[in-house]
Amino acid sequence: MMKKLYKLALLVTTIFILNVDMVLADSHTTYTPYPPHEPIQTGLEDTSIFYVGALVLFVLGLATLSTAKNLKGKLSR
Repeated sequence: MMKKLYKLALLVTTIFILNVDMVLADSHTTYTPYPPHEPIQTGLEDTSIFYVGALVLFVLGLATLSTAKNLKGKLSR
């Protein structure tokens, strides 16, 4: 059951990362009454490194938990 949850969480995260531009995109059509969105300059133009870092830390956390669970199972015998 937990493997399915982990796979589902990784799948959702991957799909979000791949579609993040489409989700946060403006509607650049002539039918909207609003002007196009202009983001505030924060100095972080490319945030993909944060997504990659978050995914790496998530996978490392899952690996750590899995290793701890396996070691606990072996030591309790």
